[in-house]
Amino acid sequence: MRKKWEMAGLADDYIFNKVMLDYDICLEVLRRILPDLHIKKIKLPNNQQEFAVAPDVKAVRFDIYTTDEQGNHYDIEMQVADHHNIAKRIRYYQTASSMEAYDKGQPYEQADDSYVIFFCNFDPFQLGQQRYILHKHIDEIPEQIIEDGQTDILFNVPSMRHDVDPKMQALLDMIAQREVEATDPLVVKLKERIAVVKRNRKWRSEYMRRSVYEMDQEMREEKIREGERRIQDGKREILEGKRELQKSKREIKEGQDRLKEKEQLIQKKEQKLHENQQMIIKTSIVAMRALNIDETTIKKEIKEKFDLSDKEIKDYLC
Repeated sequence: MRKKWEMAGLADDYIFNKVMLDYDICLEVLRRILPDLHIKKIKLPNNQQEFAVAPDVKAVRFDIYTTDEQGNHYDIEMQVADHHNIAKRIRYYQTASSMEAYDKGQPYEQADDSYVIFFCNFDPFQLGQQRYILHKHIDEIPEQIIEDGQTDILFNVPSMRHDVDPKMQALLDMIAQREVEATDPLVVKLKERIAVVKRNRKWRSEYMRRSVYEMDQEMREEKIREGERRIQDGKREILEGKRELQKSKREIKEGQDRLKEKEQLIQKKEQKLHENQQMIIKTSIVAMRALNIDETTIKKEIKEKFDLSDKEIKDYLC
């Protein structure tokens, strides 16, 4: 655990939060992310500020939250692991941040702008971009952006594309612990601030306790996920079993139908054979009588030839 503390850099959300509490660093980071806003000053950054959209819904806890002199709201997050829910997570963070942008009684058009910024230690959308800037647009006219004051910005920290300007690239390289220009003023401040954080015994102890808790939490969540996977596997097996059962029932039903068809075909053939035999017997009797053969001889020959009973031969001779 001590080694983890010593090796931790800005990509660790705890270290990132403590470093970003520094006013000058937070201001410069925002300036590099959003140079066109020309931010002059911000309120002192707030660490782990919690907002609840409503009393009975899940609260959101921002890593770093602040506002500037124009009233723009900023939420800055370090996302370490990919839980495959980044889009829904951003939506909820933006909702909470936007709620702060609306003062009671204030007209909608005067609402402050809200920026949710994520530094991700993975590609958040698996599209290969180094930076993703999200706005609402009209589906039928994709180039038409809806100016609702909400902006989401996500950085793919591991990316080596260098699509951002040099100052922003230096920040991303610093987070990713890549080689970076040592003379960059922000880089110098970041290294000094990280050293200050690492020397703080209270923060180190808190980090250790938090790491142990997170490990326990991860183990619990993994057990829950494993249980959920087993339940899903069981459900799939049951569903597959039901499908196999239905398939077997269909095959049995089809087999029974085929068997019934064969039985009916045999009965038809037997009936046809019986009718043919009757016709032959009757024709033979008529022919023998036409030759003046006596009834006793006719009875004997027909009975033996067609293996008839006394009653059956009697019926034919009537």
